[in-house]
Amino acid sequence: MLNIKPLKNTVIAFTIAGAIYINPMSVQAELGDKVLKKGITHEDVQVLQQHLKDLGYLELEETTTYYGDMTFNAVKDFQKSQGLSVDGCFGSASFKTLQNVLDKHEPLEYNRVLKKDLTGKDVQALQERLKSLGFLKIDNCTTYYGSMTEEAVKNFQDEYNIKVDGIAGPETIKTINGVLSGKIRKPAPTSSRGGSTSSSIGKRIVATARKHLGVSYVYGGSSPSGFDCSGFTHYVYKQYGISIPRSSSSQASVGTKVSKGNLQVGDLVIFSNTYKSGPSHAGIYVGNNKFIHASTSHKGVIISDLTSSYYSKHFSYGRRVF
Repeated sequence: MLNIKPLKNTVIAFTIAGAIYINPMSVQAELGDKVLKKGITHEDVQVLQQHLKDLGYLELEETTTYYGDMTFNAVKDFQKSQGLSVDGCFGSASFKTLQNVLDKHEPLEYNRVLKKDLTGKDVQALQERLKSLGFLKIDNCTTYYGSMTEEAVKNFQDEYNIKVDGIAGPETIKTINGVLSGKIRKPAPTSSRGGSTSSSIGKRIVATARKHLGVSYVYGGSSPSGFDCSGFTHYVYKQYGISIPRSSSSQASVGTKVSKGNLQVGDLVIFSNTYKSGPSHAGIYVGNNKFIHASTSHKGVIISDLTSSYYSKHFSYGRRVF
């Protein structure tokens, strides 16, 4: 059973039943009186870090009472995903939203296989869990299993190394419940098929890129409100102090050239002759012959397969920029 200290002066009941959630009767206003922000040391920070870890926003081996850069960035990512004002400070609004998210972490009941074009309350429950885990970027969950839900399920399956088919069957539901309860942790990114081991920074780059799955494609966009392909890669690498040009044609010549067989997790991948001649598309390699990229106006940020007929035809090479 998880044993973490409750928020000071705030009555919170923790229930572990395959999931963790906060009693909505807790006194949210008192936490609002004590804003948690970068640079402070406080016992409440450790509670916050544990929740952010459980929700997949914070990769930290052990929680602490210090509100440092990693906690600050994790709070910002949480705020972005929930449509809050993004300032990295954890106040009453962020706390109230966290309560709502954790309330949706009750385990899913498996009654039937869920797949594209089905409708029902169980579909909405699935969407809520995928959204809280960061795999589905929508404002409001619905009862319809559309293409965005299917893609979110595929991304979840890929992340947790189960069969990728976009269908929420028994194994997928069981895995989602395991992740929600903390019994299943995110596996480390695997090595490339060429046998090279990914560096720790490459893993962190991919983890950051994955947080933007589902963000809309916007021509000329280079922020979490909308990306084009090179805007996405430029933004993600910039979070790690890696400066690359803004256009895909210029990105095609940075760093060190890498063949497909020697790609490592976090490498930049370049495609040519897509909508124009020469280097014209870019993404980030995530391992297992897959890459993440801002695809089209219909799909936004997704994970695709390098071995697919389209991308294998247009793939040029990788670029190692770190």
